[in-house]
Amino acid sequence: MKKISILFLIFVIGIIGCSKDENEATTTGDLNVIVVLNGNQPVGNAEVYTNPPSKKGTTDDFGSVLLTDLEKGSYEIFASLENIGTGKSVVNIQTSELSETTINIIPGINEGLAPSIQIILPETYAEFSEGEEITFSADVFDDETSYQDLKIVWESSLDGELNTNSPDMNGNVIFTTNTLSRGTHQITITAEDSDGYSSSASIEISTLSPSAITLLEPIKNEGKVLLEWTEYSNSDFLKYEIYRTDGNCSEQNQILVGTVSEKGTLNFTDEFPPLEFQVCYFIKVTNNVNNSRKSNQETVDTPSGHIFNFEAYDMLKHPTEDYIYLIDQAGQKLIKFDYLNLEVVSETNLQGTIGYCDIGDNGFGVEIYAPSDDGWIYVYSADDLSETTSINTGLKTASVVVNGLGHVIASVEPSPWWEQPVRTYSRDSGIHIDGNGDHERDRLRMIPGKNEIISITTSVSPVDMEYFKIGSTGEIEIHQDDQYHSDFPLNPRIFRVSDDGTYSITSKDGAVYLANTSMEYKGQLQHGSLQFSDFAFSDDGTIIYAATSNRKSIQIGHYPSLTRDDEILTKGFPIFIIRDGERIISLSKSSENSINTGVEIIQL
Repeated sequence: MKKISILFLIFVIGIIGCSKDENEATTTGDLNVIVVLNGNQPVGNAEVYTNPPSKKGTTDDFGSVLLTDLEKGSYEIFASLENIGTGKSVVNIQTSELSETTINIIPGINEGLAPSIQIILPETYAEFSEGEEITFSADVFDDETSYQDLKIVWESSLDGELNTNSPDMNGNVIFTTNTLSRGTHQITITAEDSDGYSSSASIEISTLSPSAITLLEPIKNEGKVLLEWTEYSNSDFLKYEIYRTDGNCSEQNQILVGTVSEKGTLNFTDEFPPLEFQVCYFIKVTNNVNNSRKSNQETVDTPSGHIFNFEAYDMLKHPTEDYIYLIDQAGQKLIKFDYLNLEVVSETNLQGTIGYCDIGDNGFGVEIYAPSDDGWIYVYSADDLSETTSINTGLKTASVVVNGLGHVIASVEPSPWWEQPVRTYSRDSGIHIDGNGDHERDRLRMIPGKNEIISITTSVSPVDMEYFKIGSTGEIEIHQDDQYHSDFPLNPRIFRVSDDGTYSITSKDGAVYLANTSMEYKGQLQHGSLQFSDFAFSDDGTIIYAATSNRKSIQIGHYPSLTRDDEILTKGFPIFIIRDGERIISLSKSSENSINTGVEIIQL
């Protein structure tokens, strides 16, 4: 009987003990948290924590983390992904139950209980050399904990703890070190508040790079850019590389423009800076184990000289001085430009829609003749662009040339169109002298050394070429239409006569014709896939300089063979070229589709 009583007592105690354990287990519940980005993409390595403070954890590769033994009740659950954003949900924990919630990270939102961190210095993936002094700086903020009570730890993946300075009164924490070991470091800053909530931010830096060099302020000189930099200080030098990019210093548009293999050579001239409003340069130094480091970046405004934000309708050159004149048809301006100093000298407003102009001394000094669709030819002094006179044609006037003998020859738009569409006028009196021609609005070109004109039609199809001989008193003695009537290429926009007056050349195909009454077709300048935009010549006409609209170049061709055997590379895509002795003046576009243009001087 005594034995039975003892067994019963043990049984009762066992029951009481089991009941107590079960009651303690039922005071808490568990929570499975799933963290996603963009509504469905699982997020690993996200920090998850509760409010009120209880549990925290980090999600696995499937975006999940289990928080166990949470006291029964309502919680805010926060999830934070470094450098991305945060998210939040609210759950109610039940006794002895596994609850589940999904939190969507919202990029750019930093909501939560843990401190927020923004690393200021150094930049991500910064490059340093071993032993170089490096400054680390971050801004830290917490809603409830004062700056001085925040616990800050900077750590290196290679060297361990680096610094534990507290933030200043503005929340900035900063320190400097030169003791980082050689290698690639993951630098992490962790901030913990008074409730035990913490957050982290990281950057990667390298101490494998060469020592720093400094690019000095670039110097512009006659359309070129001179670059100088400080000498690399270590003995493991391999090379300097000179890079150019756009004005925003964008990494996507870097162009290698030069390489220097001598350690003591500390300068380089960019001979062909682009025709842009701004570019950026930096130097990359590489050591003999092929580690590299960039210098500072320097921007240069208008590296090639003055840039125009329009595409000129026409370009003229002063016959004896270093000036060109640009016609801005859309802006109704005439611009005088010093092409040696690459600067605008003066400009004046034009009236009406200006056509093809001419420049010359017609007995009143060098003047510019500008035909307009308002029925006038406006004449401007080449010196100061003041209007010296005007000639009333009474008709829309598309093109004008002068012969240096006091006569102005104009292509007009009469009604009917065949009523003397090419007319001559006196520069002195403005009186109409004579008229002839078959087509209105022809593009006119004087034949150098002669009182003769070649023209190409602009308003009829098929396109025609015409010849005119002007008499000593301004009358039109001979008019002749061409024999082909557009059997071969003609283009009034791309049209020049050789300096010796032997032939004309026109169109993107470089079609050549004799500059006389026969206008005999002689063939095309070799061009392949190249498209010509303008032409210039040697004094005797045997060399043809052919600008190309689809390549940054001026091609070198020959007459009468019409062969092409060399080229001159240019900074931009030339649209107008004029030879001036041993140099060519080119008005070029920065790109094929750009309207921005600049003047470049090419030595022959």
